[in-house]
Amino acid sequence: MRSRSRSRAVSTSASAARLAGAALLSLASLLAVAPAALAGQGGMEYAGPALALPDRTPLELGSLAAAHDVAGAADELLPSAPIDFATASASASGASLGAGARQDEPAKPKTGKRKALLYSLLLPGMGELSLGAKGRATGFFVAEGLIWTHYVWFQVAGHLRRDDYIEQAQLNAGVGVDSADDEYWKLVGQYDRSGGSGPGSYEEVVRRDARDLYPDDPAAQDAYVAENLPSGERAWDWTSDELQKDYRTTRNSSNRAFDRAKYSFAAAILNRLVSAVDTQILHRRLSKDGQANLDEGTRLLADATPDGGARLLLLRRF
Repeated sequence: MRSRSRSRAVSTSASAARLAGAALLSLASLLAVAPAALAGQGGMEYAGPALALPDRTPLELGSLAAAHDVAGAADELLPSAPIDFATASASASGASLGAGARQDEPAKPKTGKRKALLYSLLLPGMGELSLGAKGRATGFFVAEGLIWTHYVWFQVAGHLRRDDYIEQAQLNAGVGVDSADDEYWKLVGQYDRSGGSGPGSYEEVVRRDARDLYPDDPAAQDAYVAENLPSGERAWDWTSDELQKDYRTTRNSSNRAFDRAKYSFAAAILNRLVSAVDTQILHRRLSKDGQANLDEGTRLLADATPDGGARLLLLRRF
């Protein structure tokens, strides 16, 4: 009977030792999680005081140290080398310990550096999206959409106003064409009429150029005038100065719209460059934070004291 009682006592003591070990690990996890709520409150490093645990548990493990099972349980509870609970504390506290307040950034890069750069050059925001930064990607997507909306808007406005000034030239200057180069439409607005003599005649300008080029060859002068003077449906003659002035105003408005549409290309290039730079910075930051998660954050150390007790050391960098 005594042997059975002793065996039961040893078995009960071993179970109590294991329960005490579980309680110690639970206490370590609790101490690791508690400082996580303080993350982001300031740039401080906190080192908790060493907690000296008595060499005996409430179940008087020390009095049963002679038992083999109890001694093995005590060795498991109080190892000779310190235990680093950084991994357990990181899992308990969550991703906020390594990444801080950057909720928009993932813990580690999801895409290679070069591939993310290529994505950004093709479509700004795609590189950020491939790295998991959806907030940053949305900003570049919106900017890209506004850029090309700006381009389409002013292209349409430019063409509509171009149709307007061509119609004005046809109705008020007798122009018979609706397709010509920009230099021709510029001459239509600059001179009152294409042929004839006197001020405001474009033919006078053409003949002066011909005399400068062929001063001693009247035949060559006439050939030059015939080749460069608009005639037939390309001839024009404005009925009034006011109508010609309105034509110039509409044409200038059309040209300004086309010029503003060209600015969209510069803005698109700039958006791609900014996205490419942002992608590289984000990738480097994510890589750095991913490595920092292994070295910084909350760290919990456990060690055995010379007198048979145990101690815990809590380190927190934030």
